[in-house]
Amino acid sequence: MPSVILNRRAAAHASGPRFQWWWLVWVAAGVCTFLCGAVLGVVSSGLSGPGGGWFSQILSPAFGGRERVIILAVGVDKSSDRGLADTILVLAVSPRTGELSALSIPRDSRVQVPGVGIRRINSSHAVGGMPLTIETVEVLLGLPTDRYIRVDVPGLVKLVDAIGGVDIEVEKRMRYRDRSQNLSIDLQPGWQHLDGTQAMGYVRFRHDAAGDLGRMERQRHFLRAVLRQLTGPTNVSRLPQLARAFVETVGTNLTAKELLALKRMVEQAGPEGIRAETLPGEPKMVRGQSMIELDGERVEQTVDRVLRGLGLSVEVLNGTGISGLGARVAAELEEAGCEITAVGNAKQKSDVTIVISRRPGSRRAERVAEWIGMGVISVEPEGDNPADVTVIIGRDFSRQAGQAS
Repeated sequence: MPSVILNRRAAAHASGPRFQWWWLVWVAAGVCTFLCGAVLGVVSSGLSGPGGGWFSQILSPAFGGRERVIILAVGVDKSSDRGLADTILVLAVSPRTGELSALSIPRDSRVQVPGVGIRRINSSHAVGGMPLTIETVEVLLGLPTDRYIRVDVPGLVKLVDAIGGVDIEVEKRMRYRDRSQNLSIDLQPGWQHLDGTQAMGYVRFRHDAAGDLGRMERQRHFLRAVLRQLTGPTNVSRLPQLARAFVETVGTNLTAKELLALKRMVEQAGPEGIRAETLPGEPKMVRGQSMIELDGERVEQTVDRVLRGLGLSVEVLNGTGISGLGARVAAELEEAGCEITAVGNAKQKSDVTIVISRRPGSRRAERVAEWIGMGVISVEPEGDNPADVTVIIGRDFSRQAGQAS
């Protein structure tokens, strides 16, 4: 039976330094979950007696005890009456296990908008508001939406100001002005403390070679800064300001207990424990317009992996120095039904085989360890790692296979 390392750092001497990856999406939903959860937590704690509606909601199981819940988070700008969907994020929540996954949809994705035709997905909100955006996302992903969060992007300025601003490392000089959208961006490179207006300029800047994909990367940095600020000790005194900003900015059909449950799950998982990916696509010019062309097969595979929780993706690293051993183990795992995301050499050689779960909990790693017949199990979540499990093949595996060096 594989042994278990409860301390996720305990295997560092054998596996070498962890891979460093940048965190992915979670802008609108992250702000909503933390702010609303904090505000509602204070409100609910002030109610007494089981007769209170909020109190009874909080006592009952969140999401009705469902196995998996899909939440659509949309950040809306004010470029038109209803506004374009500036940020689109689909969240998969497993209340029983506490697992969370997020799939970001590029705003310029070329999709079928029901009743309208082929358009950029961000136009769905300008045409039909949240109902049409929900329908468009459901058609694209082939997945029903259970809940939604709508965030007024200009209102995020108030939310950021309400938490006292954020510390962000601006990666380069950013200058842009759009009078039609009342948008003025003027930021210098380096670490800075940004107020709400400056932070929104950083998040929305997309006028460089990276375009919309670069803007999504900045959203990731912004969210990390927001999470750091929200979990700081100073925000208890800011709850009145947070409450006002929340009411003016956010619309959702999530109940009080569901928002509190989301807040707890996000806090317990931490940024590295939340799996997050971006829907794959390629930039393309269509009739003079820049769009993201999506591949139907890759969309389906990504939805199955990230949102439906189907399949198991594995990264195989050879820590023995024996040529071809990594490819051999990868082939065996592929025969067992795993998706192999990468095969390569570990940065350091290892005496023991280590099976690392890149998601919260050890059950995925335990399954892989059973398939290969050995493995010390470690839990080291990396939300932006496409692999659910990393296998570092040790010399003990080669000895068992009769290939001792």
